[in-house]
Amino acid sequence: MSVTLKDHETILDEFLEDVSRIEDDVRSFVLFGTAGRGNIIPGESDLMDAYVFLKHEVFEDKEQFIKAVEVLCGAFIGYAEKSPFPTHAYFYWDERDPVPGHFRREMTTFSRIILGEDIRDKIRSTPASYRAGRTAFFEIRRMGMPMMPYLHKKEWSERECQAIYNGLLVIVKHIPMSACMALNIWAGLPEADEELRKALPDLDTTVLDKITMLRYEPDRVADPERLRALLKEGLMFVEELNDQLVARVKDETFH
Repeated sequence: MSVTLKDHETILDEFLEDVSRIEDDVRSFVLFGTAGRGNIIPGESDLMDAYVFLKHEVFEDKEQFIKAVEVLCGAFIGYAEKSPFPTHAYFYWDERDPVPGHFRREMTTFSRIILGEDIRDKIRSTPASYRAGRTAFFEIRRMGMPMMPYLHKKEWSERECQAIYNGLLVIVKHIPMSACMALNIWAGLPEADEELRKALPDLDTTVLDKITMLRYEPDRVADPERLRALLKEGLMFVEELNDQLVARVKDETFH
């Protein structure tokens, strides 16, 4: 199924229409991700990344809470049914709840307020969440291991080409940000590449630029050999980054 920019706009409009039914219960509706940053890539970007913060009074009134949850569940079901992609798990937040540390920069800087108050300067995370976030790179790195056998296959099917491309997206979208977190740098996706280059100037990040260029090409999964070369280069980049991060973390530990 092909996805257009109009599809992204329609999903947001329909979700907002549902949420507006409980507008008095919503403290803030924060849109982030590519929609919040204004650089949606149709067919690749999540249809919507958002947090709905409910006023704390909602959680103190059973009937009011049930109504709010019913409306939000209905809105999410509508979103999930129309999405051509797997959908993320969802949470409903009290206005006083902390958000995960790895989302805070995205939500407070690279975002838009769609409904309610602008509470971005009040959004916070817990020390425990930051500590957990600093380990994210080492978990994401493991996701690359199942892709290594593909390098030994002579031919790839169309489905395998798409799977490799999805793996390259993980490298370019999540590796820089999670690596920054390992270094205690809480950068959002638009700035993570540059922050990583500053923090580790000896690291060759050329492959990130190559993958980014590929993302904007209409036939991005049409050339298996190009994907093969990028996969090999990308996996080597992640391993080198891992070595540099481990060395830096050890140095911090002993000093």
